[in-house]
Amino acid sequence: MKKRYVINTNDVEGFSIPGDEDIYVSKLLIDKESVGSKRISMSYFMLKPGKKTEPGIHPCPFDEVYFIVKGKGIVYLGEDSEEYEISTDSVVFIPCGLKHGLKNTGDSNLELLGIFPYQFKNGVNGIYDERIKSWGKSFKFIKDDV
Repeated sequence: MKKRYVINTNDVEGFSIPGDEDIYVSKLLIDKESVGSKRISMSYFMLKPGKKTEPGIHPCPFDEVYFIVKGKGIVYLGEDSEEYEISTDSVVFIPCGLKHGLKNTGDSNLELLGIFPYQFKNGVNGIYDERIKSWGKSFKFIKDDV
């Protein structure tokens, strides 16, 4: 695959863990495979109206940042699942080791960028792991000729 530095999210194949297709779609945009990044990873995540994610934890040193592009919802943080309202232009910092989850409280997709300061590796992100298992790679365009 030809290395690119500019990618349109509409050209990237979305992925959902089998059985979760009615909950979310994830598009890995920035990583070693897509653009050649050796340091950061970024995904575009769309949570469907009324849906929520199962709480998860990323191991250290994998902090994560959410930038909310569109929509509104709740982010749950910590062992007690403390609730914070989020909406377009909100930023959420999720330190490594902190339990977190999302719920879409709006009528349209809750869309966000998930940014990690490192490359993903096995065991850091379940969606990434399943994408590799299913596709044999982390990234693909909808059409090969993009």
